[in-house]
Amino acid sequence: MGDIALRGNKLTAGRTGKFGGGLLKKIGKALSKKKPTPKPTPKEPKVGSKEWFDKQDPFVRNRILGLRESAKKGDVYKGGTVVGTPNRHRSAESIKKHWGPGSYQLSTKQTKSGKK
Repeated sequence: MGDIALRGNKLTAGRTGKFGGGLLKKIGKALSKKKPTPKPTPKEPKVGSKEWFDKQDPFVRNRILGLRESAKKGDVYKGGTVVGTPNRHRSAESIKKHWGPGSYQLSTKQTKSGKK
């Protein structure tokens, strides 16, 4: 009702900002502020990539290189321990058969022809 009476009044616009010492204006601004968006963090390199390998500890890198060499030789493992290396007299399949279930070989990403 009072709103209708004040519509035609030219002083209305100037007076509303002064109500409560500008308190309503401050509250309105505080509520309408946009929340800060967090900056996207750089993605971690994919495990096994060159960047990931370069970021690793020297001891970890040495272990990875050792495992790669072992995989190239075709070592047979059981429980994390090398139980045999295949040679011309004994194949990896026969070593795995002898040591039973749970024996395995580390795979390399190369085919028999040597191409990746």
